[in-house]
Amino acid sequence: MKRLFFLLTLIFCVLANAQITQQQLSSVSVDSLKNGFNTYQTTNLETAKEYLKALLTRTEKGETSLKTYELLFRLSDMYMLLQKQDSALYYIDIAIEKVEKNELLLSDYVHMKGGIYYEFGDYTKAAEYYSKANEIAKQNNDLSKQADIANDIALIKTQIGDNIAALQLIKKNLSFYEKRIQQEGGDAYTDAYVNALVSISDIYTNLFIDKRKSDTKYLDSAQYYNTIAIAKTLQHNYDLRFAISLRLKGILHHEEGNIEQSTIDLIKAEELFQQLKLPKRLLILYLYRGKNYYALKNFEKALSYFKKTETLIEETKADFPDLQELYILMAKSYEQKDDSENAIKYHNLFHQHDARNDDLKQQSQEKLYEKYDIVAFEDTIDSLKNDLTKSTYKYSIILGCMLLLVIGIVLYYKRKQAQNKKQFQKIIEELEFKNAKKSPQKKLNISQENISKILKGLEEFEKNELFLKKNCSLNFVANKINTNSTYLSKVIQIHKQKKFIQYITDLRIDYALERLTNDKKFRAYNIKSIASELGYNSAESFSKDFKRRTKLYPSYYIKQINESTKE
Repeated sequence: MKRLFFLLTLIFCVLANAQITQQQLSSVSVDSLKNGFNTYQTTNLETAKEYLKALLTRTEKGETSLKTYELLFRLSDMYMLLQKQDSALYYIDIAIEKVEKNELLLSDYVHMKGGIYYEFGDYTKAAEYYSKANEIAKQNNDLSKQADIANDIALIKTQIGDNIAALQLIKKNLSFYEKRIQQEGGDAYTDAYVNALVSISDIYTNLFIDKRKSDTKYLDSAQYYNTIAIAKTLQHNYDLRFAISLRLKGILHHEEGNIEQSTIDLIKAEELFQQLKLPKRLLILYLYRGKNYYALKNFEKALSYFKKTETLIEETKADFPDLQELYILMAKSYEQKDDSENAIKYHNLFHQHDARNDDLKQQSQEKLYEKYDIVAFEDTIDSLKNDLTKSTYKYSIILGCMLLLVIGIVLYYKRKQAQNKKQFQKIIEELEFKNAKKSPQKKLNISQENISKILKGLEEFEKNELFLKKNCSLNFVANKINTNSTYLSKVIQIHKQKKFIQYITDLRIDYALERLTNDKKFRAYNIKSIASELGYNSAESFSKDFKRRTKLYPSYYIKQINESTKE
């Protein structure tokens, strides 16, 4: 009866979209955890991840026959799909250590690490690990693995504009997968086969665009391969591949000028990505929904989707060459709406992105310049800048109206300031009276000598403030203190009572609080510069961590410190 009540509670939590916790899963049977993971991995990745972590805990305790390294590999994949790069790399690094003597598995795991870097736009690192995985696969004469790696290398080639070379690689692999399916039957190669179909269709789409839509054979080929991919994804219930293929179908309809059908396909694909909780997959989708409205000259609606794309770029830290098109579209849309300030802003962003992508996408830049007549648009932008300087009187009236609005907003925030000040005082008191608490000792399968060595190394690491380095990964710290990442991770979890990522985050925020409190010059920096000093890649990441820890935004904290030091 107690078990039934627990299961009913669990079901209610899922239906209510609540986050399943490890404590809730601690009394669930191993078989139920397996079933739960299999159920949620296609419908709710966040929940599936929690089931997988619970299985990993049971496996480490010896309660299952599952392999620890396999669960670590799957966890890494889950975190990658959830757009959490640090966690994905954390688990794959531990998994690689566990299989480093098994070359048949090692190729898969190193390949996976390359895939994580690719997913987050680091193509140089991705190519490095793909190359390592390929060498291992060659030594083992693993033709299937070599084909998989060739697919991913082809994807890098598409990102740098080398579509013909990418197409040759993937078509060769497609033939390989077809032969294997015919020879062996079953579904062993079906997923790779479908993936190759989608990639070929995508490349043909890029070629059609590169040819400025003058060569319809590329469009026909793209539609042909995508139609087969859609049929296969439906046959094998590949929800993610189906959503990707449906999104590509919408893109193809846009490129051939069928805006109505493109929008229908993109709306269906969006629903699927939302169900799968994969926001990054919506980037290109939102871009094309905006492009559909842009083609219809509905610039207000176009901008609404371009802004959604921009928000996702900031949230997921996505940065790949195709996104450059977003900025010129936004600039031209604002120009059509007579919004000179924003037209200039996004025109400048386009050129900033242009400079970053110059080495990767030189051919595509020429295509964009011609497609949107950017050279002629430069004259328009110059004209807008001149007009803007002559329009200060008009804007002063607008600013007057905005001032009335601001007064209303200020009244709203007055109530909230009291809470913020209370929280601020609490933080100051914690900084003044913070006492270090010793971690409870748990048994580790590490010698006391090694534990002492690692703790001493961490003490030096903290003393030298190496946590402020931008490349402060688990492997980086392990190398600095001359240990391996597995031992380091375990010691931090037991003696620091936190995961590695939280350990680094806490060190950075503690440092920020102390320095902001005592260093007036540091407080004068903008948030982006402070974030960079602390080792963050973006101001947004720093602000989120600071807010999560203190319940205050760093800008508010700095303002209160400055005010208190004046008194």
